[in-house]
Amino acid sequence: MRRDGNQRRARTVTIVIAAILLVFLSRMIYIQAIQSREAKQTAVSSVTVSVEAMRGEIRDRNGDLLVTNEQVRTVALDFLRFPSGKQPEARNEILFSLLKLFRAHNEEWIDALPIRVTQNGKLRFKSDKENEITYLKSKAFLHLNPYATVENCFDALVDRYELQDYDLADARDIASVYYSMHKNGFNAGTPYTFAEDVSEKLVASLKERSDQYPGVDVKVQAKRSYVDSSLAPHILGIVGAISPDEYEAKKDEGYTRDDVIGKNGLEYSLESYLRGTPGEKIITTDADGNTTETYTVLPRQGDTVVLTIDKGIQKAAQNALRRLIQVQQMSRNVTSGAVVVMDTRTNDVLAAASYPTFDLDAYQKQAAKLNADPAKPLWNRALRSTYSPGSTIKPCVAMAGLEEGVITKDTYITCTGKYRYFSDYQPGCTGVHGGQNVVYALYHSCNIFFYETARLLGIEKLNRYFTMFGLGEKTGVELTEAEGVVDSYMYRTSRGEMWTPGLTIQAGIGHGDNRFTPIQLCTYVSTIANRGIRYKAHLVRSILTSDFSKTVYQADHMVLSQANFKADNWDQVWKGMLYVGTRSYADFSDVPVNVAAKTGTTTVEKWIDGYKVDTYNGLILTFAPYEDPEIAIAVVIEGAGSGGSTAPVASEIMQYYFSTKTTAEPAQEEGTLLR
Repeated sequence: MRRDGNQRRARTVTIVIAAILLVFLSRMIYIQAIQSREAKQTAVSSVTVSVEAMRGEIRDRNGDLLVTNEQVRTVALDFLRFPSGKQPEARNEILFSLLKLFRAHNEEWIDALPIRVTQNGKLRFKSDKENEITYLKSKAFLHLNPYATVENCFDALVDRYELQDYDLADARDIASVYYSMHKNGFNAGTPYTFAEDVSEKLVASLKERSDQYPGVDVKVQAKRSYVDSSLAPHILGIVGAISPDEYEAKKDEGYTRDDVIGKNGLEYSLESYLRGTPGEKIITTDADGNTTETYTVLPRQGDTVVLTIDKGIQKAAQNALRRLIQVQQMSRNVTSGAVVVMDTRTNDVLAAASYPTFDLDAYQKQAAKLNADPAKPLWNRALRSTYSPGSTIKPCVAMAGLEEGVITKDTYITCTGKYRYFSDYQPGCTGVHGGQNVVYALYHSCNIFFYETARLLGIEKLNRYFTMFGLGEKTGVELTEAEGVVDSYMYRTSRGEMWTPGLTIQAGIGHGDNRFTPIQLCTYVSTIANRGIRYKAHLVRSILTSDFSKTVYQADHMVLSQANFKADNWDQVWKGMLYVGTRSYADFSDVPVNVAAKTGTTTVEKWIDGYKVDTYNGLILTFAPYEDPEIAIAVVIEGAGSGGSTAPVASEIMQYYFSTKTTAEPAQEEGTLLR
């Protein structure tokens, strides 16, 4: 009996111990399985990234769109999901497969590596990528000597990224991706854009094989879009990927290495308005790789820029300039030129065209070719090239002579074809004009009359009047412009030269070293049309918030100078210019209003096919209507042969302007987008 009791107690103890062990075991399973899974699910990593803001739109003076944004698909690498640098084999295989996919779809990826493989399998540096080559060798990347060869650089890339198992071309392409990733600062907060504007077909292929491409994402981003990509490219400018130098200068303003930035034109000068305000979001990733995004700051689109440019007038100016130059190329050494059109009442720039030109949509693919082109299609001749004014300076010289009293409206100077005041220097005229007063001297463009007027004035007084009309001074326009040169004692001394009386009389006909930009020449003729009132020039009319609710900037019509010259003296100058516009070889018969004009021709030596050749620039300045001026035009065509030959450009623009002119509309409320 006692033995049975002991056995029962032993079984009871065993059961209790087993129960206790079962409880402990269950608890351990819970802790190790369930709680660890919960812990795994709640384990997270977070990173704050910048969110690009849409750039502001650019519109013409009438509110018509010139530049906007379109949504495009981009392929990007996500740092958090892409294999790390400790997994070079996995990284290389993903990139190799991605590159093959792009080749199969005939799609381009971003390739900035300044090394190419020739058809015979040789390595060469790209000749137009000096800055990239310098960066490649620099301490910031490969840490090679400046004299390192292309083979040295390539070998360093292969070793660095373990590309020994790939053939030359494939290793080079994979290395190009790593090069750009490094240069753009690929990290948790900065994804790397592998390709932009990819096709829907390629996107579908990527999504079908998404498991093969961990960390490779397709995103929708904004890209600059142009209503007419050929319109005003030198004025609008381009955007591009931010460079390392730009990033260093701008990083404190919130820029990232993956940003785009204005490179030139208004995209550059108005960057602070157009860029907008980037947003911020937090990307949270759990241990299973699931991500969530939370916006902490919403991005704000950039402001809308309203230009003074009229889209129709700009197109007419570009077409007229191109047609005349292309026609004259057949018989003369004509390659380039510029035209500027202004509203005389404000000096708003209605059009500014430069030829040769380029297409904004094609720029990225053609950048190297455009930069290497000796014709310099990227150069803004309207604002940055300077030209001798030739006889277009004569209205200013006439006004100076009349105001200073060295001539009057009744002064007659006899033109015999040669200026005989100096015994040792006797320059000629284009004809034998006989007795000339100031009106007919302007009409006939008589050099003898203006040689004598300039001599009587002297260079200091002459230059003072040039300055009154804005010549040799910046116009105040919102883009980079050249200052020009007013020939003088001081200027010549700075060059180690002597001033002579001959230089004074040459200044009187627009020769010597006077050099002015087309926009300055347009300001000058606009000032004549305004009878001495010179306004600051503008390309920007206003800047509005993206929803048009607020005016951020409104251009003022600032008067830079005002010359209170006698009305009768203005009448003489105007009358001479009217004769040029209505009676001379400068034909404006197709324009429905009276046109005032002055032509000019200057000699320029150029090297052509190994020979020094005299070429002749043609210029014309005009304003109309003569009775109540509204529009001023300056045209310069290099190699045109004569000023009169440039008149068709100004005539075509005026025909367009007056054919579209309507009665004035009521003023709009401030802060609304122009109709």
